[in-house]
Amino acid sequence: MESYELTDRGKIVITVVIVVLLLFLPAAILLYTAMTGQPSQPSDDLASQASVAPPTPLPEQTPQPPITESPPPNGGGFNPTDVSPPENVQSPPRSPDPEESALNPIEGTLSFLFSPNLHSAMSANVSLLLDEFLTSPKNKPGSIIAVETPQLSLETSEKLISIIGSALSIRGIPQNRIEYIENQTVPEGSFFEVSMSYINRPPK
Repeated sequence: MESYELTDRGKIVITVVIVVLLLFLPAAILLYTAMTGQPSQPSDDLASQASVAPPTPLPEQTPQPPITESPPPNGGGFNPTDVSPPENVQSPPRSPDPEESALNPIEGTLSFLFSPNLHSAMSANVSLLLDEFLTSPKNKPGSIIAVETPQLSLETSEKLISIIGSALSIRGIPQNRIEYIENQTVPEGSFFEVSMSYINRPPK
């Protein structure tokens, strides 16, 4: 029987083979273990069925009634009442306005309404008219101012004389240029007219 003797090169090859086996054998065992431990993949039929499964239907919604812009019947409960004024209704008679007045500076006349119960002095409106009355061309030093009134009680007469006399006095008209005339045919009322005019005669 022949004997074989390994050369140095053969020893090196055998050593390399043993090292390679030692290095790759554990790796091959780990790879095999990992592959056998994975769960089995679903079949193609199950995967295709899962991919085409219908979606879960949404809950059915109750349809809403259409919205219309037409007004509700009978005005929606709002029935405005007829506010038109009744026909053939006469207005009540208007009470005299104490500020009603009439002025004509050219003719030199002034009239206004007076109430002894309401007036304790000449009103602002009549005071302005009195200023214009005194600008009349008939207001001359040789003329007097006639103040005509209805027939007055003593109390009312004294009150009116005091008011008119004071208003003319502060405007430079002396008392001797003022003459009060009562119309005996016209009685005194709650409102009465006072008329003022110029008379071309020298003062008393």
